[in-house]
Amino acid sequence: MTPQTHNARRRFLSGASAAALSAALLPVAARADDGPGGRGAVPRLLVLNPNSSEDFTRLIAREVRRAASPGAEVVEATSAFGPRYIGTRATAAIAGHAAVDALARVLATDASFDAAILAGFGAQGAAAMRELAPFPIVDMLEASASAAMVLGKRFSVLTGGERWVPMLEERFSDLGLASRVASVRAIPLTGAEIVKDQERAFNLLAELSETCAREDGADCVILGGAAVAGIPRQIAHRVSVPLIDNVAVSVATAEMLARTVGRAKAGSAARPSVDSAGLSGELAAAIK
Repeated sequence: MTPQTHNARRRFLSGASAAALSAALLPVAARADDGPGGRGAVPRLLVLNPNSSEDFTRLIAREVRRAASPGAEVVEATSAFGPRYIGTRATAAIAGHAAVDALARVLATDASFDAAILAGFGAQGAAAMRELAPFPIVDMLEASASAAMVLGKRFSVLTGGERWVPMLEERFSDLGLASRVASVRAIPLTGAEIVKDQERAFNLLAELSETCAREDGADCVILGGAAVAGIPRQIAHRVSVPLIDNVAVSVATAEMLARTVGRAKAGSAARPSVDSAGLSGELAAAIK
């Protein structure tokens, strides 16, 4: 690998654009396909926030647009009900329902997306959303873990809020990745507090990332959560191993799937009709 390619990869993982990674890693001939699914168009991405905070939706959408390819269209959606912040198993379960409901509401009027990102690190709902959507659904934790495994044998995860530590450990165990996880750690700030006190968050995340590398043996560190999106590029120079921006990597994954998989391969499995009660009209219609 040339120094230029190495630097391009590191910039991407720290929050540079998806287009920059493609340019660094793909030969010119492989880039002849100039659009999602080979259609010669820029990608159209849906960003779905599983919590009900419009502020977090705007933060996530801003970072998605920063990471997306030039000209990409980003459409944002916020769950209509549920927790403002996901921090317990109960709120995660409620947010999973809210995310599926939000997707059904979007699909009722507009299904012309190339891919969607479930914009909650560790959030539930991606598997259910894949049953409804005619396009790929990217889970930020899964996308980040996939990138981390390319970079080394073991990785660490940092997030905000101590309650997330066992919840994320359970997610990685359910995915069969427990042996690849060097550690899951959290700084003593919630997502909302990280947004409010960026300087303190930067210092805590940089110090703890270096701890993961030196003490836990991590080959790279994932910064997980909407509130830490964009922070890797701010602190990468202070850490001795690569930092993975969960939003930037998810955008690149969404664009790659849109380009190589396309709509025909997603959401195509037959499913039984289900009667229901108490659901929104859009979600009731989607599962029926």
